[in-house]
Parts: sequence; structure tokens; C-alpha cells
Amino acid sequence: MKHARATTAAQILWAGAELFADRACVTDLDAAHADETFSYAAVATRAAATGGALRALGLRRGDRVAILLHNSQAYVDVFLGALAAGLIVVPLNVRLTQEDYLHMLTDSGSRVLVTTSEFGARLPRDGRVHGLTVLLADASTDDLTAGAAPLPGPEPGEDSEVASLMYTSGTTGSPKAVMLTHASWRSVAGTAIDVLGFTDGEVTLHVAPLTHGAGFLFLPTLMTGGHNLLCRSFDAARTAALIDGHGVTGMFVVPSMIRMLLDATPAGFTAPPSFRRLYYAGSPIDPETLREATAAFGGRVVQSFAQMESPMFVTVLDQEDHRRALADPDLPLARSAGRVLPGVELRVTGDDGAPLPAGEPGEVLARAPQTMAGYWNRPEATSAALRDGWLHTGDVGYLDEDGYLFLVDRKKDMIVTGGSNVYAREVEEVLLTLPGVREAAVVGLPHRIWGEAVTAVLVADGAPRGEEEIIAGCRATLAGYRVPKRVVWVDELPRNAYGKVLKRRLRAELSDQPSDQLSDRLSAAPTSAPADH
Repeated sequence: MKHARATTAAQILWAGAELFADRACVTDLDAAHADETFSYAAVATRAAATGGALRALGLRRGDRVAILLHNSQAYVDVFLGALAAGLIVVPLNVRLTQEDYLHMLTDSGSRVLVTTSEFGARLPRDGRVHGLTVLLADASTDDLTAGAAPLPGPEPGEDSEVASLMYTSGTTGSPKAVMLTHASWRSVAGTAIDVLGFTDGEVTLHVAPLTHGAGFLFLPTLMTGGHNLLCRSFDAARTAALIDGHGVTGMFVVPSMIRMLLDATPAGFTAPPSFRRLYYAGSPIDPETLREATAAFGGRVVQSFAQMESPMFVTVLDQEDHRRALADPDLPLARSAGRVLPGVELRVTGDDGAPLPAGEPGEVLARAPQTMAGYWNRPEATSAALRDGWLHTGDVGYLDEDGYLFLVDRKKDMIVTGGSNVYAREVEEVLLTLPGVREAAVVGLPHRIWGEAVTAVLVADGAPRGEEEIIAGCRATLAGYRVPKRVVWVDELPRNAYGKVLKRRLRAELSDQPSDQLSDRLSAAPTSAPADH
């Protein structure tokens, strides 16, 4: 059931409150009072109260409200309440640092930050963010809304108006704020309903942060009168129990969460028939995990490729594709990002901008209804990313003869060795198939003869293997110039708060360091814990 007359997420909620007033809308599984459930009518009432309280602070249409909260009813109240008041929401990753928050709050010009005292030590101090009001919602939003008149209903919104500023991961510079309009959010929700097969009675489990991928499944669940179950964070064993015992029909995860989920379940685990889909995106998945997940979830597995600049759905590897990959391990489908969706255009181009034939790698360009309006206050970056009417993703990939997209690298991570291009991702995929390798990152380091030397940075599964054994394993599959010339074992890969490997840090730490010092140096390098998204 889609709401043709509803433009904003808040209007969709209000329409749902009319149709499904007494249905369960949100259950906060980690609420202070345990399993606190609110109906559609109650969630609309809470959003109206929160929106009214924000307006009572003097905020006007288009002002920014930052949200630094774990998955909770409070997050839902603020997100929908701010949109109902005609404000722009700025969701913030809960794993960032004080300097990250300083940049994002200042860059967005946020007037209000809603958070909890848990984050107090990481918030900018001494008035470093001009004009910012910090509101605490430690138990709920009830204290924030006391005494304020609730909104009579959601503010009308235009398709082209900005609904949210979503910050990129910033692996190559300061994070940029992606402007997503109401039309972007609604397009993603409609596509999710169609591609993932949402129907009446959905029960969506949110174990990944609502600030990122999981948040894009909240709206389609509302549009189909479904029930959202919120977990503060991801715990693999608990997630398996929730799938089995709460009638969950689907959820969003990233590949690392799938691996942890499979490792936490007993041998022979199979998802119950009520579970309709395991939807994942966000990073590459190793073929063995893909096949194990497909078996455990009875083929009810879906992958998509996109980026925050055009969220969630550009290509899709659907359930039938996963079942084919499980049935025939020799098929390359396990490495594919899927096929382009109806309504989306995709092309692979060379450096001259000309489309490339099937099988030849180049930059992936896309045009889709959900593509961003641009980067907040960054006209030059916007022009570069959206030039000629296409989103330049910065990903390098190729299309096969059947129209399946295969990603080989980020454009900025390509290694040039001896005049030949090496895509780090294809080397990483081979490394991950070798015994004793749990994680792999490949970078190019300066070399006086080759220009750059392909270097493998590995996390061991057990005791580290010898360098020659790893190189020999690669040589059996890869062309000689693609085989790593050096192998470095580390305790963990440096990652940012979004869980992405910081290859820039790897290159900086490894460059010009003697081989016998590399492992110790990297092991001591500070890292950020991966995000649960």
C-alpha cells in the first residue's frame, strides 16, 4: 500500500495512522521498560509532540536538526517529528569522534542536536559550534516535549525540498553532506517495496543503525503497515534468536554482520519460513559467506549496490541469482553486484567518458530517481560528481554479456605497477580464498623500479602463514604483475567509524618502512571499531 498523496516521511506516517491506527508500528527492544511498543496512532502523536517542541525553540522551515542517538523510539520521534515540522534531519554516526562531530555540526549549520548524556565527552565544547542547542533524550523524548503545543499535522513538503543531510564516510578527506530530498527517500522506499517484495504485515528487524542503511527500510515498512523492531546495536546470537522468535520477515545487514551471524548459529541452522529476506549491501562479500548465507536462509538473500549519493538500489543481485550461485559454485555470480534495476541507467566509461564494451573495466556512472540533489555547500564537488547529468560513483567495474555488474576497485585505489593497472579488490578476493586469511587489504607502495609494488596487508585466521605460501597461492590464480610483492600481517586493519578500511593510512604507515618493521608498526597504529551498519 503506497501513499500517492504523501510526499514526506511524516505524511506517510500520518496516512498510516489513519489506516492502521491500532497496529504495532515500533517496538524498542532495548527501552528502559523493555519491549516498549507504540501503535501507528501513538507514533504519530509522539512525532507531532516532538515537532511542536522543536518549533517552540524558534526553528524555522529548512533549519537543521542533528540526531546523535542509538536505534530507539527517541530516534524515531526526532526523525519524524523534525520532518513533520518542515526541518532537515542530520543523522550522525554514533561511533565518531569529537572532531568528526565538530566538523559535521559546523558544516551543516545545525541549530539543534538531540543526543544523550552518553555522548557528552565526545561533543564539541566551549561553544565551538555557534548557535547550537543541545537537547538530551536520555530516557525518551517525553521531557523535551513537555509544555509545547504539538503540531496539528505534518507540514506539506515538495519533492525537491531537502529532507536530510547524510554524511559520507570521508576516507579520502572531510566527510561531505549528501542532500537527499523527499523524492529521494520516497523513491528508495518504493524501490525497496518492489525489489524486496514488501507486503502487508512486514516485521522489519533493525540491528544496523537507522542513521545509515537500516534507516532506508524504516519508511517502506511504514508504507506497508508493518512493524519495526529496534535494537540498540548488533549482537549476532541475539539476532539469531530474534529471527527465530519474533516473527521477523526481513532485515538489513552488511556482509561482516552476516559472517558473525553465521558463526554464532549452530551447525545446520536454517531461518524459519516466516523470514522472507536477508538484505545486505555496503561492502564486498566473500563468496563462501554468500553461499553459506544462501543455504542458511533458504535462498532468501538479496544484495544491492549503490552509495549514499544514490542510496541503496542501483543494481540488485536477487534471490534467484543467489540460488544459482549456490547451485553452481563455478558461476561468477558470487562476485557480482547484480543487474541494473528498471528506472535506473548505468554505464561504464573510460577516462575519455566514452562507454566501454562488455568485460572492459572503467568508472561506473549511474542515473537514478533517488540520486542526491548535491553536496551541502560544496558546488564544485557537486558539479564534479554530477557532471553531464550522471553520478560519477568513483567505483571501477565492468558489465558482462548478461548485464551483470562486477566491481573491481575504487578508482582512487587502483595500483599502477610497471605501467599496468592492478585493481586492489580483485587481488583481495583471491587472498580471502587462501587458508589462514581472515581479512585482506591491498595497497600500492612506492617502488624504485615498478613505480608501485602490490602489497597485501592481512589479518590471520589462526597463525600467520609464510609470505611465500601466500604469494604462491596468488600466483596460481593471478597474472604475475598482479601478485603481491610483499605480505604484511597485522592484528587488525585500520578502519574508520563506518567500518571502511583506511587505505590512505595503510599507505602512509607502510611507505619507506623496512620489511622487518612493518608488522610491529602497523599493529601499534590506532584503529576505529567497525560500525554496525
